[in-house]
Amino acid sequence: MNKLPSMIAAGALALAFAAPVPGFAQAAYSPGIVMATDHSMSAKSLIGVPVYNDQHEKIGSIETVMVKPDATEPIVVLSVGDYIGGGPKMVGVPLSHLQLQGMTAMTMAGATKPMLESLPGYAVTGG
Repeated sequence: MNKLPSMIAAGALALAFAAPVPGFAQAAYSPGIVMATDHSMSAKSLIGVPVYNDQHEKIGSIETVMVKPDATEPIVVLSVGDYIGGGPKMVGVPLSHLQLQGMTAMTMAGATKPMLESLPGYAVTGG
């Protein structure tokens, strides 16, 4: 029996599982929200963070953070549910409506999933 093909396959598997996480997927593996000493947060570390209401119900997750040229406050785009057959619904809310909950989640007091789903959709194009 030739051991060389088995050794090559085992080596390839070892390299595949030890490979670093690609840059585009690092947000999914982030250990938490990155915060500076002045309490500013990294927008990149907010991507994918779950958002809960004050009843501890998950009401969505952060898809992206948008900054308008004339705005003083960023908009957080939340994925809050699915359109029937149309994929996730995105809504925009001011960042000030969210409060940090530990270093791995955000809270939006008084919000409910149906309330967020009733907001107008927020269109995001490009990558």
